[in-house]
Amino acid sequence: MRGEQLGVPTPSSGDRLAGIEGLRAIAAGSIVVVHVWAFSMATGVRAGDGRWTGHAVSTLSGGVTLFFTLSGFLLYRPFAAAIADGLPSLSIRRYLQNRALRILPAYWVILGVTGLLFGAAYIRDAHGHTSVSRFQNPVDLLQAAFLVQDDHPSTVTIGIGPAWSLAVEVVFYCVLPLLVIGVAHACRSVESRRRRVAILLVPPLVLLCVGLSGKLAEAVLSPGAPRWDADWHSVLERSFWVQADLFSFGMVVAVVHAQVTGGYLTISRTVRRLLVGGGLVILLPSAWRMHEREFSYTLLNTGEALAMALLLAALILPGARSRPAALRLLESRAFVAAGVVSYSVFLWHVPLIEWLRKEGLTFDGGALALLGNLVVVGIVTGVISALTYRYVEAPALRRKRSTRVTAISEAGAHETPVRRRDSMSAKTGEVVSVTTLTVVGS
Repeated sequence: MRGEQLGVPTPSSGDRLAGIEGLRAIAAGSIVVVHVWAFSMATGVRAGDGRWTGHAVSTLSGGVTLFFTLSGFLLYRPFAAAIADGLPSLSIRRYLQNRALRILPAYWVILGVTGLLFGAAYIRDAHGHTSVSRFQNPVDLLQAAFLVQDDHPSTVTIGIGPAWSLAVEVVFYCVLPLLVIGVAHACRSVESRRRRVAILLVPPLVLLCVGLSGKLAEAVLSPGAPRWDADWHSVLERSFWVQADLFSFGMVVAVVHAQVTGGYLTISRTVRRLLVGGGLVILLPSAWRMHEREFSYTLLNTGEALAMALLLAALILPGARSRPAALRLLESRAFVAAGVVSYSVFLWHVPLIEWLRKEGLTFDGGALALLGNLVVVGIVTGVISALTYRYVEAPALRRKRSTRVTAISEAGAHETPVRRRDSMSAKTGEVVSVTTLTVVGS
């Protein structure tokens, strides 16, 4: 596969889903475009702001929603597959260890370089005003390092600006095992696969309700455009409470994926087309209104997440026929390479934009200036991100351990690998597959 040719470490779940790296590339690339448009001009005036060109660029901020949708799918998928097959005992410790190895080494290195050497981090003064500089307060640096900077108005959005969404992801990483433990406990004595699958849909429903309640609270407590002000409204907007629903639809796709790969559900070409059509019908009007609230902490964002989950399902769910053309494009060398370094790109690009602008290395003006800035930022960010992946991310990823699904023996003395069981009706007998499952996504 393309990922193997490019040296992509095998995910700890033991397999790599085609198209995922390409989707990560799209998500990261769209966010880079939005931030170059928003921050790269020396005068601070956005090219085409208030016109259809500015509105079009604003739609790309949905890349954050795509990242959340992918996280919901990728991280819930192995848990959902194991529990659906009647294998409820999972190694949460290794799951958390693998998550830490995935995000912390690169984040800490980039935060240190930008916040201590480049002077390209966001900091706040005693009056709550934001500037671009080096960290002067070690407490602020520690808060940013452990991704709790957005929990208080005095430090909201300090450090690496886009890391607010990484902080939301980390809360999801911690909440997910609790939900999985609850589901595994509820399914422990359930013999019917259909009932286990129904129970697996409870966690995404819970997160959907949490996110919708957060959006309702945000709208009632302080309506208006999102901002970076040092106030509790800004904290609320960037909280897991408001963003939780964006993970839920990807989690539903994970449950459906377990059914399809287990042979209990078939996705026909007609169903795939309906998924694509439904996704586009919901996505296009929701995305086009992004300019009304740039970060879109509204039901429009919930609609975007639903649409992206439908499109994701159409793309990655196995079918009886050949792979979609879009999947072949996402598996091209360029898309896979960009997806591999997408995490570093996500972390590096805003500090680099601010540093390049401070050094007078960006252009100012209209559409041509925007295009020039995209080229400059793209090249610099791409090169530095590739080096970061090579020397920081990849070594850490190679330390991730496969998290095996285990069951405690009746004697309770030791753990043994569990066999995946696919049962048929009593009339046709039982089929047992001796495949040892692994847990935790890439």
